[in-house]
Amino acid sequence: MGCCHEVCLTLPEYSVKAVIYGDPDGLPVIALHGWLDNAASFYAVGKHLEGIKLISLDLIGHGRSSYRPDGMPYHIWDNVTDLYQVLEQLKIDKTCLVGHSMGASIAMLFAGTFPDRIQHLMAIDGLVPLAYDVDSLPELLSDAIVKREKMGSRNLKPYKTKEDAVSARMNGRWPVSREAAERLLERGLAKTDDGYIWSNDPRLLMPSLVRFSPDQIRAFLKAVKAQTTVIRASNGAANLIDGWVGELSSAELIDMQGGHHLHLEPHCAKEIASLLNSWV
Repeated sequence: MGCCHEVCLTLPEYSVKAVIYGDPDGLPVIALHGWLDNAASFYAVGKHLEGIKLISLDLIGHGRSSYRPDGMPYHIWDNVTDLYQVLEQLKIDKTCLVGHSMGASIAMLFAGTFPDRIQHLMAIDGLVPLAYDVDSLPELLSDAIVKREKMGSRNLKPYKTKEDAVSARMNGRWPVSREAAERLLERGLAKTDDGYIWSNDPRLLMPSLVRFSPDQIRAFLKAVKAQTTVIRASNGAANLIDGWVGELSSAELIDMQGGHHLHLEPHCAKEIASLLNSWV
């Protein structure tokens, strides 16, 4: 098994924590987790890496990284700026990206924004961000503003025990195993006087005020130059993949048996690691 240790990256406005998996002298690959997950999302893949230095980030607002300032929404495109600053901090000019779900869409947007800086791209059960249809945008913006105002005055109820939090994570919308839940909660849970709460910024649960339109997303997909591997889970989020892969200039679509978090399932994690190892 390769190394596993945490590092802290100091960006102009944020502190970003990351976990390094695999070969410390290997090919640097940046890993981006999904919504409400954290850097531990790639622990199972990290067990099987050879010649790969996987730098798994806690995205802003997640895990142990900084929150965005009060009053600043969590727009997905701001993660592209964060990733740019991470690469500048690490002095990495050209690299490879792997992302899961929301992390896959951030990776794709970055690869479309800076096509000459990304050699390989892997998208795990995701590829594009959620979109807003242009004609529906005024109504959706109105709904989001009202919902955000209502949610802003509510506090999340803490879990009485750590086991309650683990159980909730295991049985969420996208279920994971007990081992995966426990590993994720090592970075995703905070103890308070009243119990246990998620360490993620609660504002991540608020509805998006605006999103890209389908045509805008296609523009990013068409701009990607990287060799792209898209992994689709048999019981996952096909809506984030189907109908979009064909917009990429060079893409391989691989189907795997598993749920949305298939990279946390041992058999899939090993197969995904093998695909990453082939980049060396």
